[in-house]
Amino acid sequence: MLDLVEGNISLLDSELQAEFLDWVESPDYNKFENKESGECVYAQVAKRGNVPYAARKTKNRNALRDALDGKVFDYPIPGSHDKRMTRLLLITPTFAQYILSMEEAWASLRSTPIEGSNTPHNVLNKLNANITKIFGKHGTLIAKEAQSNGYPAPHIIVVLDRPVMVKRHIGKDGRVSWRICDPHILNRIGKGELMRRLHRKNYMDVIAKNPIWKYGFIDFEGIVTDEGSKSGRDAVMYPFKYLVKCLTEDGSSSIKELKDISSVKDKSLRTMLFTHLGNKCFRTRDISFGKGFKDRIGMLPEKKSEEPSQWKRIKTLTGFEYNFIKAVEEQKAIDRMADVFRQQNGTITRQGVT
Repeated sequence: MLDLVEGNISLLDSELQAEFLDWVESPDYNKFENKESGECVYAQVAKRGNVPYAARKTKNRNALRDALDGKVFDYPIPGSHDKRMTRLLLITPTFAQYILSMEEAWASLRSTPIEGSNTPHNVLNKLNANITKIFGKHGTLIAKEAQSNGYPAPHIIVVLDRPVMVKRHIGKDGRVSWRICDPHILNRIGKGELMRRLHRKNYMDVIAKNPIWKYGFIDFEGIVTDEGSKSGRDAVMYPFKYLVKCLTEDGSSSIKELKDISSVKDKSLRTMLFTHLGNKCFRTRDISFGKGFKDRIGMLPEKKSEEPSQWKRIKTLTGFEYNFIKAVEEQKAIDRMADVFRQQNGTITRQGVT
């Protein structure tokens, strides 16, 4: 990580990218032993993009989806056709390349500093603290996702205790979105009239003077139940789109024939790979949500067994070691069957002679 933020290595280096792809494709296995019977079993290690990892993220996504079913977090304002109140916001902070390098931007998403480096860290938690000051108590889901160029563009979904007013907006591309329209809040998040005027003159000044995010632009979008807009359920499912896809099996997302990431033409696949690469290199969680978020969407806690597990992990094996052990065990099983067959055959022969 220190080499990355100091510029000795780059996330765009084809050698680093190839090494990452090889790591994803190479299966490792955890060996577990039953503390009572001594029985040993093997389980494939979850790696970003492989089958166990995608299965785990799918389970998390489905639990959230089930919790959100039938729930509505917004409501119309009487007498207004283009304004609503909502408790769900989608916040997307980005990083300006002239402020932080790609590697520094990823490092800043860490909650702890990199030893020997003065690179910013914990920037999302600090942003979340500013959100609390402006909007009050809330629950937070954070997804650390990449852009197709490799730079991070995290998505933050907040569930507010107090709803805010949003207004329907149609962009130049025809996309419908709902934007915060309270002037007081707009000024506090750096989206007020004065900042919009300044943006037309000097966007760098806009970033430097933003009161809550000084590393690039930041976008706030209300999430409402309306035709052409993302519902609360769709918005919360969105951050999982790259995490539930498997890269190691045959299919449109397979990485078996890839030499690196930068040369991938499919924008979606390239974004997915940069998401996994950035989070892997800087040891960050790609998606996280705490008790506050779960409570506010009505997600029930997982039932945990009170009995201690009878299994303990012994060690992690490489795919080569695992295949060798399984081959030896298979050969031993064949030899045992052969011994049984020879013994039975010898008994039958002796009985025939008698």
